[in-house]
Amino acid sequence: MLTGGSRLRLRMEDYLIFDLDSGKAYVRKDKVDQIGKVDGVIFDCDGVLIDIRESYNKAIPKTAAYILEGMTGCVIPEDLIPSEIIYLFRRSGGFNNDWDTVYGILMFTLSSLPIELRGCLRDLMQKFVGESSPYKRFMLIKEAVKRKSRFRMLNREFFAETFEKLKDFTSLLDSNGKKSVDENLIKAHADDDFRRFYLLLKSFLNPAEDVDKSLIARVFEEFFCGARLFKKSYRITPQFNHGPGLIENETLIIQPETLDSLISILGKRNLGIASGSRRKSAEYVLGDLIEKFNPKALVFAEAIDRAERESPEKGSLRKPHPFSLLKAAEAFEDCGFIMYVGDSAEDFIMAAEAARLRGEVLFAGVYRYAFVEKEVMRSFLDSGCDMIIPSVNDLPTLLADLRGEKKVESGKGF
Repeated sequence: MLTGGSRLRLRMEDYLIFDLDSGKAYVRKDKVDQIGKVDGVIFDCDGVLIDIRESYNKAIPKTAAYILEGMTGCVIPEDLIPSEIIYLFRRSGGFNNDWDTVYGILMFTLSSLPIELRGCLRDLMQKFVGESSPYKRFMLIKEAVKRKSRFRMLNREFFAETFEKLKDFTSLLDSNGKKSVDENLIKAHADDDFRRFYLLLKSFLNPAEDVDKSLIARVFEEFFCGARLFKKSYRITPQFNHGPGLIENETLIIQPETLDSLISILGKRNLGIASGSRRKSAEYVLGDLIEKFNPKALVFAEAIDRAERESPEKGSLRKPHPFSLLKAAEAFEDCGFIMYVGDSAEDFIMAAEAARLRGEVLFAGVYRYAFVEKEVMRSFLDSGCDMIIPSVNDLPTLLADLRGEKKVESGKGF
């Protein structure tokens, strides 16, 4: 179940059910009037406007497998890391940033190494942790691991078993994200030797959100962006990937006519985006469609980074913190009810917190483009989300219906 907001015990009878061509949609009966008054919509980007199943969701296991191979000498097929793991991390509410999911996978897996291998890896990391370049740091340890015969005891079966255990571990995680990974792993081992190993591993991977320093961020972004977009986005010469990126696999979910219909209902000034993704990556796929949004209501990772630098005392402003949603909403003049459309636990929690602070914020969860769509739909229902729809493209029809163009009585719509 998602966390955040009020815990409600809703029954299916509490929802209107719409049989759409794309699947079933659910609307809480007690929110029909409020949804009918929505005059602003803000979207998450990945998984809502853009299908990321073959890009971001592939970059997570690709990055984790690549780094694990370098630090253990064992070749790990990307498909050995179950896609379910990504969903389980995101369900916790603290892993909107995919770099953090990679961090969780790596810290759990490397912490699960036999004690003698942890000791060997610790000694190697100690030698190279001072190297500031993520590429040089990684290549140094990769070559050193190759020369250590004891790592040959590792095999595919060990990692397959470890990833199965990781599924159970995700149940301990929460909206604190990486912090909850650290707390639970250190608690599980509870000895000084492990703690020293763990802190050194953390320093070696450097989970800071900086591609200049972080091994995780650097490898992930090069694999995701590809050489050309990576250099354009970060002004850094790529070293891990000199070819195309997984972003080339992305496709649009949002249809131009969907945005046109929403503009006719709400007006262009009342459409925005609040996303943790990078603007250049989003623009690369959205293309000219981004011009259909209010430019002042576009909040991407760069704006969040800037706000964190300007007010470090506030801590992290990333999802599920409501900063991006509230910032985007500021561009809507005299706007009453706002609907946020997302696809994850972080999105739901963010909307609930924004509603607590601002009032008049509703949440619509989409599930069609998730790897585990039935589980996502069920989690939204269990949490009492205001609206659950298969795709963002179903939103205009439902909004028009609930605004009175088609009268909804009860039970099933359409």
